[in-house]
Amino acid sequence: MIVTFICQCQKKALLRTRLVLDAFANRIGDNTWQTVITKDGLQMVKKLLARTASKNTAVSCYRFHTRKHSELLWIVGNRQRFNEFGFVPVNRTKRDILKTSWKHDWQYIGAIEIIATLAALFHDIGKSTIGFQKKLIQGSKTGDPYRHEWISLKCLLWLIQGCTNDNECFERFIQIDAWLGKYDVSDLNTYLLSDELEKADLSKIPPLMQWLLWLVVSHHRLPPLKEVFLKDKERHQFQIHPTSRLSFECSLSQVYADFAAKNFWVKNPQAFENNQSLKDFWQFNQCVIVSKKWQSGLKRWAKKALQNQMLQTLSNQNKPIDNAILLYLSRLCLMIADHNYSSLAQNDSRRLLAKSSLPLAANTNNKTHQPKQFLDEHLLGVAAFTAHFAHHLPIISEQLPTLLNHRVLNQNTVIDRFIWQNHAYKIAQSVQNDSDVHGFFGINMASTGTGKTIANARIMYALSNQQEGARFTIALGLRVLTLQTGLNLRKDLQLTSEQLAILVGGGQTHQLFSTDEQKNQQVNDDCVNGIFGSESADELVDGFVDSTIDHYALSKLNIDTLLTNIKTRDLLFSPVVTCTIDHLIGASECRRGGGYIAPMLRLLSSDLILDEVDDFDYHDLPALARLVHLAGMMGSKIVLSSATLPPDLVKGLFESYASGRKLFNQSQNKPVPKVICAWFDEQKNSAIIQQCVDKESFIENHQKFIKKRVAFLQQQPVRHKAQILPVSIVYHQDKKAQFYTQLGQKIIDGAVLLHHSYHVTCQKSGKNISVGLVRIANIKQLVRIAFYLQNALVDLDTYIHVACYHARQPLILRNQLERSLDKILTRKTDEQEIFKHDKIYQAMAKSNAKHHIFMVLATPLAEVGRDHDYDWAIIEPSSMRSIIQLAGRVWRHRPKKQALQNNLLILNHNIRYLQQGGQKPVFTRPGFETQNHKLTKYDMHALIDVNILNQIDARSRIFVDKIENKPQSLIQLEHGLMNRLFNQEKTNYVNAYWRDKGVSNRLHTHLQQISPFRHNPTKEQEWVLIPRQINENDDGFDVYALEDVYKKGIQHANKHNSYIQPMDFEYKNSQIDTWLDGDVYDELLYLQSYFPEKSLSSLAIALSRVTLADVSYHDRWYFCPFLGVVAERLSS
Repeated sequence: MIVTFICQCQKKALLRTRLVLDAFANRIGDNTWQTVITKDGLQMVKKLLARTASKNTAVSCYRFHTRKHSELLWIVGNRQRFNEFGFVPVNRTKRDILKTSWKHDWQYIGAIEIIATLAALFHDIGKSTIGFQKKLIQGSKTGDPYRHEWISLKCLLWLIQGCTNDNECFERFIQIDAWLGKYDVSDLNTYLLSDELEKADLSKIPPLMQWLLWLVVSHHRLPPLKEVFLKDKERHQFQIHPTSRLSFECSLSQVYADFAAKNFWVKNPQAFENNQSLKDFWQFNQCVIVSKKWQSGLKRWAKKALQNQMLQTLSNQNKPIDNAILLYLSRLCLMIADHNYSSLAQNDSRRLLAKSSLPLAANTNNKTHQPKQFLDEHLLGVAAFTAHFAHHLPIISEQLPTLLNHRVLNQNTVIDRFIWQNHAYKIAQSVQNDSDVHGFFGINMASTGTGKTIANARIMYALSNQQEGARFTIALGLRVLTLQTGLNLRKDLQLTSEQLAILVGGGQTHQLFSTDEQKNQQVNDDCVNGIFGSESADELVDGFVDSTIDHYALSKLNIDTLLTNIKTRDLLFSPVVTCTIDHLIGASECRRGGGYIAPMLRLLSSDLILDEVDDFDYHDLPALARLVHLAGMMGSKIVLSSATLPPDLVKGLFESYASGRKLFNQSQNKPVPKVICAWFDEQKNSAIIQQCVDKESFIENHQKFIKKRVAFLQQQPVRHKAQILPVSIVYHQDKKAQFYTQLGQKIIDGAVLLHHSYHVTCQKSGKNISVGLVRIANIKQLVRIAFYLQNALVDLDTYIHVACYHARQPLILRNQLERSLDKILTRKTDEQEIFKHDKIYQAMAKSNAKHHIFMVLATPLAEVGRDHDYDWAIIEPSSMRSIIQLAGRVWRHRPKKQALQNNLLILNHNIRYLQQGGQKPVFTRPGFETQNHKLTKYDMHALIDVNILNQIDARSRIFVDKIENKPQSLIQLEHGLMNRLFNQEKTNYVNAYWRDKGVSNRLHTHLQQISPFRHNPTKEQEWVLIPRQINENDDGFDVYALEDVYKKGIQHANKHNSYIQPMDFEYKNSQIDTWLDGDVYDELLYLQSYFPEKSLSSLAIALSRVTLADVSYHDRWYFCPFLGVVAERLSS
């Protein structure tokens, strides 16, 4: 291709740029180059330019298609030097074009800027106390009895005492020096001593002051409604008890009336145990409010408040501010400014360097522990940063990189399976303008294998403004699925790491990927997939970030802490992001700290695709609905993607989104939204678009689409056919071995039956093999079944190969297992390919038996995120969803196969029922049954209709005729629970977040405490197993607590060898053997070949780890490479 480079660099950046471009192209002008170059060569030029880029770098690249047509390909560095077409400005103006372009849309931005800046001036005045200053100087780590933000709130209440309306408060701020001439610091001390310090009735405070006070006190931690920590029993009572509605519908005035310093929010109860000098933390020798420079800043912004028409309008309404956009965005501006100004170095040019007349420190240097910023400087600096960021907030999405002119997303596909995507793209493009005004809520229910993920990207691209480009986020539940999706999208859509960033996990094993950039470039996608197998990559790549983002264009926004953190930077700056939903959920779930800043900015500046949204545990769905509401409130367009979306879940998420979009339109001077709703699947020309003004119209259109889809699925060939496997074994506590032996025999007999129906015959040896999945709900039962299989009776012409797959295996061994399964169970080519795998033919060589059955015993870990193709499956039932998901692992890569006989067996009772009967819920953890939503029967013959068994597909999940109060089937159980969560007229702990009756929930964390995301009631601890072969010629391993290793280092950490003890195991059955079991030391050597700079010890610390219940729950474990870490020493 022929390309031209235009350089607008300045200073030293010009020399660096010329050095790079001169090596690749001919200089045809002082700052212009032209050459013929390959695509790979051009990519190398861009990477070299980005590597040396600074704020003075600005290089554009154009490609010539014909003599008359050129195309802007990319810009490296400061994008402000070019417009969206790559043109260079020829004139300049002093007019505020920035503000003129958006002032008619963002009607609240002036009010947000003023109140947030005023809050910045007040947010840390509580740090002036004697106790806090002493703590800073002495370096004490003891918690304050009352946090500084609570003292700041009390000081502000003192300043506005006697004012009856907002304008009087602003007038007092304007005359602050005169007022302080009458009342000095001694009066403030007296006020705080005589006042009931831990209470603050804000209900009688004017509305703008309430808003200001809320910002001051919540700039680190959002307040709880009740208590910070709720016990599981309390949480459950709030979810089910009818009177809980009173707390969900609690008025904002009542919340303000009951405002108090709750324990562990802004009050430290432990500090009161030692009450020496406690009052120093609410007494002052000096207070920053006497600073003349601070007073000058306060006067300036108070005058602006009096002159702002929107603030005056809000004040005159004489009711608490409940608009979530006002509350959230003002808090966002304040927190970003606080984070960034606090991080400035001593010599940073943006620091307010004037010396303070007050010896009050705001913070200290992390290294020297010396005072870093004076308090008045800090308050004024944070105020300046707050105002600056708020001013730029409306155009931040315009400044961020976008995906523009990407032909792969534009062009039609000719592959028959994917033809439906072309129609989906066209109708999405047809509503682009309307979706900008009214929002977009899309539902993609195409079947597995029809290109749903790429279709989602094309839909979002079609919905974007073609001149501005696309920005969207693909959020998934599983980390490994995120990695796979991101790598596949890069390959299929020809996206670079700059255009698509992959964010996986939370950083626990970040050290594994802390190799230099050159090493990362050497490991290509195939190599990554080869080293790390699916779900174990879940944690192997935890903290892994794969992108190269040019972020210098936004350096002027003063968001340095976002720019220096690679994960938050890439989340914000990449045009397309594939990430685990954990990276976004902080926008609604983060209760303390700045973890919500980057997710909130991402929602504000991009659209959202939620992939496999119904795969989340139902306990996590309320948090997901809160995220969807925020996406609507921030103006995002959204697509839900799953073939098995339950109707009530979809209805609830639509209501959540629509109410959020209503707030966004209100803030943007747009009409009441008539949300553009779209439904897509793989049928030709089946996509439909409708504008929905309310929930009722959405439900009507959704039902029409679902009826058509159900009819379509009913006409498809039968691919998954199930039969109930009778199991009627009596369980006795003292006869566990007998029970699990009999259960194992049932599973073996079922596996043999399925094997004879579906197997592959080796053309060379004549042996028959099949690979089947046996799904067991819980780890304890799975391990027992695997152990007692050795007592099973197996025909002499049959040989069983058993693998165990669950989460309580050391990460490194789970990785080895998954890596092997990924290779063996990729069956997209000739069926004979399976015999070429080492793990298959080596296992077959152990026996001359004609039939070889490879049986993977797995927990629900194998249900989702697994791109594995099995021949058959046996299922211990937990829910209809799990049955459908597991069925999707059978013949996953072989779409033409049809089920003439059963390829699925479902146990007629699950193990929990066989052990304890049906007195308590048995379809739980995993499952949808609760004590308040319970089945009356537990035999699968009654719980699954025979018509569903004859064709297992998504129909039963996506359609329901009637919701039953007392469910009689698994389908009714699941739909009933979804209905209770998402389709209720009364306020509950789910819909209270977005309904008008629950507006007070926007100011506190009550709902997040009742239904936390990914809540685990069992306290867990991570352990490391270090093979002794690393340092000495000895078998066995040493056990360390991971936290102890991080604190003390491996040389000084305490050993806990009695806590996890070795356990030997091998099958004593000539017809059964272990399969895919590995050795920790051998795996460490294997991985070291890919990461030679890592020692075996460091790899072991990172990878030879396992998460177990805390010592308080279980005092001893046993480790076997085949079975994993087990809770009991089993014996036959």
